[in-house]
Amino acid sequence: MAKSLRPDNFPTRPRIQLAGRLEKNLSGYAAAAGVGLLSLAQPADAKIVFTPSNIPIAANAGLVRLDLNHDGIADFAFSDSFRFGSAREPLGLYAASLVIVPEQAGNEVRAMTSSKGLQCAARLRGKVTVGPGKDFQAKQLTMLQVAGDYTNQFSARCPWADRKGGYVGFRFLIEGETHYGWARIATFGSKFSAIRGYAYETVPDQPIVTGVTSGPDDADASSTPALSSPQPAGLGALANGASALSVWRKAD
Repeated sequence: MAKSLRPDNFPTRPRIQLAGRLEKNLSGYAAAAGVGLLSLAQPADAKIVFTPSNIPIAANAGLVRLDLNHDGIADFAFSDSFRFGSAREPLGLYAASLVIVPEQAGNEVRAMTSSKGLQCAARLRGKVTVGPGKDFQAKQLTMLQVAGDYTNQFSARCPWADRKGGYVGFRFLIEGETHYGWARIATFGSKFSAIRGYAYETVPDQPIVTGVTSGPDDADASSTPALSSPQPAGLGALANGASALSVWRKAD
């Protein structure tokens, strides 16, 4: 009768101890593979591109165009106008306005309705979220509109007339994808304003907060752990088989 095979009947093979450095490198490759797969599973971090500026918007000086993402294409334009009354009109009559207009199809400005019923570009304070679910308009919007004369107090429409300035919110397209941004506007009266910095979010459909000039992945690179040098060949080189062995041996 044939003798049955049991686990203790199999021949044993002595365990081979790998060289210390080789074993360490293989462990490193396994760890790197785990980190790489984990990073692929994570969503892209938001990144804000901020541009400091002091661009004047002078009265009757034509359109002042703003290229939010520096691709050579104007995204929005501002225009300031001022008119003083003639001799046939009431003494001291004047009218001034500051407007913003989208320059490209699909671009829009955060809007609001004033207490006098005029649709205006919304004046936002700092730390206000600009993103989905808000009122945006793809047309020219008034920021400041005032009129009056020497004998009557001027009438003001739209909230920018109080010279406090604020932020304009934008929704615009980059290669067909929706992005959000803002511009800080300083107002000094009915004849002069200025763009004091602007920013946009590089991740499509990601909201941005007015006044915030950096995102999570803009942190100092020194906070990222550095790999030791010299570096072993990567997993991609090992996958090439025998042709990569010479590279791996050099690294060891």
